[in-house]
Amino acid sequence: MLTPALLSAPEGGFANPDWSAIGLVLAIVGSFLLANSILFRHPRQLVRERLGIKREGLRTIREYIFHRVQVNLGFGFLLAGFGLQLYGHSFPLPADAEPNFPIVWIGLVVVLAVVLLSVSWWWSLFAFRQYMREHFRTHPVDFEANLKLAREVGELFGLASLEDDTVQAYLVRLRREIGGTQPPLREESSSEQLDADDLEEGLA
Repeated sequence: MLTPALLSAPEGGFANPDWSAIGLVLAIVGSFLLANSILFRHPRQLVRERLGIKREGLRTIREYIFHRVQVNLGFGFLLAGFGLQLYGHSFPLPADAEPNFPIVWIGLVVVLAVVLLSVSWWWSLFAFRQYMREHFRTHPVDFEANLKLAREVGELFGLASLEDDTVQAYLVRLRREIGGTQPPLREESSSEQLDADDLEEGLA
């Protein structure tokens, strides 16, 4: 039972924890991560994609990477939870020891899960960009023939269009950002500005 005496213990709530309860919390967190990673796409979205009605953007690839990491985290939390439950069952507290409600440990588990998810989300962006660079190095793309793709890739790499950008200048910066060998640029007037009509003609 949670009492003020237990919460104000000199050990700060770390003494005599209920390892089985902590393991159960870890297992619950792991189950949530697994469920969230598996059930993140609605069936209607899958139907539209399979029938070619809706083309998924490149951004969804990053989501796949993130949810794959989430699966690994979920299994990790589950295994840790089951392990702690076995530990608590195999090594029970002494008869004279009063079990402490593991509120501090539960808080640490929640904080750890949030931190790992945040790190995983940013790592998925790093991994996605690396995969994109590897692909474009081995499969050069003529971005001038597909300005919609150029704009989409540029946004994913955080490449903003400058006020005085031309299409050619933007594509040069994009090629420099992704690296690799690209098809040669076509001749273009240096006075042509990179406005909404230039790179967004493919977005219509």
